[in-house]
Amino acid sequence: MKTFVKSTRVAAFALAATLAVAACGSDTATDIATETVPPASDSTVEPNGGAAVLQVSESLEVAGEELPPLEDPNADTAVGLQAPVITGQQFDGTDISIGGDTDGPAMLVFLAHWCPHCNDEIPEILKLRNQGDLPDNLNIIGISTAVVEDRENYPPSEWIVEKEWNWPVLADTVDAEAFQLYGGTGFPYTVILNSDGSVKARTSGSSSAAEIKDWIDAALLV
Repeated sequence: MKTFVKSTRVAAFALAATLAVAACGSDTATDIATETVPPASDSTVEPNGGAAVLQVSESLEVAGEELPPLEDPNADTAVGLQAPVITGQQFDGTDISIGGDTDGPAMLVFLAHWCPHCNDEIPEILKLRNQGDLPDNLNIIGISTAVVEDRENYPPSEWIVEKEWNWPVLADTVDAEAFQLYGGTGFPYTVILNSDGSVKARTSGSSSAAEIKDWIDAALLV
């Protein structure tokens, strides 16, 4: 049985924003580095049909050590390490966890609603789903992160519905703590975990459906 403890790590949203800018086509880091996110409206719609009560998790429960930042996906120092177990909320306020033991491998997809490459990536993953090209035992969870109210496609609870994403979604905190704890350096950011919660592969940036399939297949063979 895992014991969750409140994370004492103070994440810097400005850092996450700066790291993500290059992958999302922005010209300057200051575009989002100084933004803050006000409380979300309760009038939006959650993907499973319930009313959204939040756009970001107020806090996260974290067990385990943060992963090193992703520098080289082909020589990733995080492979084999245990990923932190993080519990936050879905848009409807119910708890959801990433990391830890699961009934199969997990693919975690970190997405920012305003990021053009994230908007390109989702249809490619959905194409694999619709073609039946995703492994049956692969657990897919989205993480909505780096939320900024006055950027494109806000609120994320509506955006994710419009993009036809129908897998569970963890709402990251205002400070993008989950993204940072998993070593994210750009968006979109994807992590594959083994069923024991250890890291199998990480990558950043958008890809075609065929490239995503090849990457998943290679990761699951290791």
